Amino acid sequence: MQELKYENLLGKPWVINEEDCFQIGRDFFKQNFDIDVPNLARPQHWDADRLDLIKQGFRKSGFELLSDAWDDLRPADVLAMAIGSSNANHLAIYVGDNELIHHRFGMNSCKETLRPFWRMSTLYILRHPDVPDLRPVLPEVSLEELIRARFTREAT
Repeated sequence: MQELKYENLLGKPWVINEEDCFQIGRDFFKQNFDIDVPNLARPQHWDADRLDLIKQGFRKSGFELLSDAWDDLRPADVLAMAIGSSNANHLAIYVGDNELIHHRFGMNSCKETLRPFWRMSTLYILRHPDVPDLRPVLPEVSLEELIRARFTREAT
C-alpha cells in the first residue's frame, strides 16, 4: 500500500489565496499522485453562498462528487465542508485512521481527528479516479480458522 506524504504540508501559516485549504489539497495531490489541480481564482471576500467555487473547481479537475461515501471513505478523499455557509467553503483531505489534514482560516495547517463536527459540516466527498484505493486489505479468515488457531495455541 502506498504511504501518503503530507508532513511537509503541516504547520504552514494561513495566507489568503496562497496557503489555504485549497492549496494544501493542490500540493497533496501533486506530491502523492502527480495530479495537477489547477489553481482556482478565489476572490478576496468570497461568499460561498453566492458562488460554489469548490464544486465547480474540483469537477473541472476531474474529481467525482460523491454525495454519501462515509461507508466507503478512502485515504485521499476530499471532504467538502460548509462552515457557516450553505455551500462548501472549506476542504479537508482524509488521510486514513480517522484523521484528516486541512488548513483552517487564520490557523496553521494541521492534521487532526475526523471529529463529529467535521462529519456534520461535510456536504459531499470528492474522489479522483486516478487515485488508487489505499485502504488496508485485511486477510479473510473464517470463524472456524480463528477458533482452531485459538484452541491450538491453548493446547500447547
